[in-house]
Amino acid sequence: MKIACLMPTYNRIPHKQNLIEEALHSFLLQDYENRELIICNDTPNQRLYFTDDVFEDKVVIQNLDERFPTLSDKIQFMIDSSDADAFCRWDDDDISLPHRLTYSANKIRNDLEWRAENYFYCPPEETILTSGVGNTHTMSLWKREVLEQFPDGKYPQKASGWEDQQFNILLSQSGINSSGELLSADDIFYLYRWGVSDRHLSGTGGGNLGLQNHWNKIGEQEIVEGDFELDPHWAEDYVLRAREASGACSV
Repeated sequence: MKIACLMPTYNRIPHKQNLIEEALHSFLLQDYENRELIICNDTPNQRLYFTDDVFEDKVVIQNLDERFPTLSDKIQFMIDSSDADAFCRWDDDDISLPHRLTYSANKIRNDLEWRAENYFYCPPEETILTSGVGNTHTMSLWKREVLEQFPDGKYPQKASGWEDQQFNILLSQSGINSSGELLSADDIFYLYRWGVSDRHLSGTGGGNLGLQNHWNKIGEQEIVEGDFELDPHWAEDYVLRAREASGACSV
């Protein structure tokens, strides 16, 4: 099963370039072989590139000169460009531990969608904590057949920041099993880094209109034009940090 990891990004350079590089490094460390990462950068006049012969067949960077009107449109564009059997969101400001894809692929088996229901809440410069059950679409793995049961056979077309909730609603309406699973602290593979940037649509408020307005406002920020090479790396050993957190708590 080929898995495509979908990383939408916009205008992170140069002030938050480290976030993309850490998310990219998280992908390169994955121990699941049949995978690809699609980075869709729709920042006008800003080109991202990555040079590593070892992983050149696994990382695709799409540099576009016009911003998508919604996040849903952007994600659908990435899906349409891939021949993968399954997909997962790969947000550009979070960390996935090396076992994420292997663990998820082993769990999904004959199902159409599988997700972990808990994660490490990892605010900057604070003690890492485990989460309760929440909206964990960004941590799920889902097969292409899921979209065939959605309206128009597409990723949910909703206001930016609301597409994840709509995905869950459509799963339920389509009769697709998505009960999720609480992982042991040792198995948690996702570090959700709330507060590391101003791009978290989920914290905007104001319902659909407020979310989309925030998306539009982000598009009005100044852009530093040019070509920027990504240097994948972690600022710290997140595997060790997660191991230390798992030893201090039970899930």
